[in-house]
This record gives sequence, C-alpha cells and structure tokens, in this order.
Amino acid sequence: MMNEVVEFGSCCECGSCVLVCPHNVIDYIDGKPKQVAKASAAHDYCGISEGIGCDVCAQVCPRLNPREFELADLLYGADQPLKGAFGVYRRVVVARCTDSDVLGRAQDGGVVTAMLRWALERGIIDGAAVSVADPARPAQPMPKMVTTVDELLTSAGSWYTYCPNNLALADAERLGLERVAFVGVPCQVTPVRKMQLVDASYLVNGRKKEKHIERQTKFLKGYGARVALNIGLLCTEVFTYEGLMVEKIEGEMGIPLSDIKKFNVKGKVLIYKHDGSMVEMKLKAAQEYARSECHHCGDFSAELADISCGGVGAMDWTITILRTPLGEELFNRMVAEGLFEVRPIEEFENSMKVLLRLTNKQHLRVPVPPGQDASRVRVV
Repeated sequence: MMNEVVEFGSCCECGSCVLVCPHNVIDYIDGKPKQVAKASAAHDYCGISEGIGCDVCAQVCPRLNPREFELADLLYGADQPLKGAFGVYRRVVVARCTDSDVLGRAQDGGVVTAMLRWALERGIIDGAAVSVADPARPAQPMPKMVTTVDELLTSAGSWYTYCPNNLALADAERLGLERVAFVGVPCQVTPVRKMQLVDASYLVNGRKKEKHIERQTKFLKGYGARVALNIGLLCTEVFTYEGLMVEKIEGEMGIPLSDIKKFNVKGKVLIYKHDGSMVEMKLKAAQEYARSECHHCGDFSAELADISCGGVGAMDWTITILRTPLGEELFNRMVAEGLFEVRPIEEFENSMKVLLRLTNKQHLRVPVPPGQDASRVRVV
C-alpha cells in the first residue's frame, strides 16, 4: 500500500487504512497515511506484517485490488435488475424533498439530507458520518459523526474540497452507535464496502495467538459492520483547499472565505455568499486546482452505494440512483409519506447524457500502478 498507492501518488486520502490499523503503525498526517511506529525505519515498514502478519490496511484501500468495479458482483450477487454504464441499479429518478427547511440549506434537491433526517427521526439509524464546515478553516469541511437533526442540518451542502469522512466512523464506536449511515464520494464508499465484504479468514495463518486474530478481525470488520446505509455522492474530482479556496477565491478574487455560504458546480462554479449574492467562476479556472489523486478514480457514480445522489445537469433537483433493495425501500417509504417530489429521468435528458458521459470518461482514466495487472482496470 505505501509503495503502490502512497508513493505512486494515487492515495485518495480517505483515511480508511489509518482507521482500521489494529496496531497503531500508521497515522493520518498531512492527508496521507504515514508510518509512525519506528522513526528510523523505512516509510513502508510494519513490524507486525513482517512478523505475525496483518495487511488489514491494504485490504480496505480503494486503490488496491479488488477495485471498485470488481466488487459489484460480490455486493449485489444475482440481484442485479439493471446494469449499465453507471453500474448496477434498480431505478434512476429525479427527486426533490418537500421540506422547506432542508431545501433552504441543501446543495440541490435535498435528497441526502432529507433521507438522513427521516432515518434519524425514525430510529432507522442512530448517527451519520458526514462532513461539516470546519469552524477553524472557513470553506473547508471536516469529518463528523452527527447524532441529532440540528447537527445533521449543519452538514447540508458541498464544499468541493476533500474531507476524509471515513475517519468519522471512529466516533461510531466511541459513542456506542450500532447503525449509522455513511455519506461519501465513491473513493470513500468503496473502502466501507471492502470492510463489509472482505473475508477475514485470511488472518488465520498459524503464526498468531487468538488475541491477535480477534483484534485484527475487529478492526478489519468492525467499522463496516456499524454502517447500515451507504449514500454515495456523484464525483468526478475535488479541488485543493489551499489552491482553489485560499489562492484563487480569497487571494485572486478577493472574496473572504468567511463570506461564503455554499458552492455548486453546474458547468461553472457558483459561489453563494451569506449576503444573498452569487459569484460565478469558469469551471476551467477551478480545474487548475483539481487534486491529482482524483485522476486515479474510476468511479463517478458511487457504484457500490445503496443510493447514489448528485445534481449533475440539474438545478435544484437531485439525480437519484436507487441501487440496492434497501435504498429503494427507504426511498419509496419517503415518497409514500409525501416527503419527496419525484420526476422521471426522461424529463432530464441532459442530466442522463452528462451522467453517462462522465461515467464512461472516468472508467477510462485510471492509471495502472507498478505491479498491478492492466487487464483488471475496466474499459467500456
């Protein structure tokens, strides 16, 4: 992992490897996993792996095989009603919540925030791993496990800079939460699914004491076992905070970051300010600050989520891909309660065209790291 991912430059900074490390060998430093167990040792040194064996961190890494597109059959099995360019799904619809409070805070149609609120209020989940605005760094998100509606509402909207939402799962255990929702971009949903799907029997190798196997199994499987609902956010790339926010928007454009209420991207970057005004920026200008790590991701539409959501090609509506029976059931229950206004995807022809174009483009752009098999990178 340290060589084929971190040194290669493909580490997405999700923090999942640090989250699941059973022996405190690595820590999350400057957005990357770093070996902290022995300062004098090489960056890829792990005495546990070289001794009794571990490899838990690599098992959940979204950049190592099996990749996101190799996990679909394992996740969905024979239950694949429809399978297209953007993965397995049951239905694609366009939705908007009917709650004005949520809509006033939401990115587009408010589907994600409304669903989390509904699930919290009905006890379907007891928390949600999301990102919220960092009070110390304006326009920068940070991971948080929210457990109340008030906390949840502060998480509505997107900032388009990276936030390691997976690290919020550490608080699920600390708070004693058993059924949480996880909200993240594709490279964050994938490691959660890996935690849930990986066969932990490989840990039994004849060299370990039972207590070592128990500890490694707990860290490998425990966090994923607490995730009861995966909501994926459509994502092609995000931008660096120092570049886009500090250098471009605050420095060059002269907009104090504390004045910004939210962002959106609709073929251009829309910067909404607290005073009600809105400033536009050409998307091409923002893309100069896109993270290079995002160019190693082959999943635009969060193909392993229960529900995938995004505002691609639509203003004030959410393109909603219902993938699993669970995702479809929860969505249908909310529709039955009058909490969503739903329209067929056929009415949003441009959105479907953009969805397909960005999905296919992203499938094709994954570089092959040294030592990996090029045939395992999907081509469509």
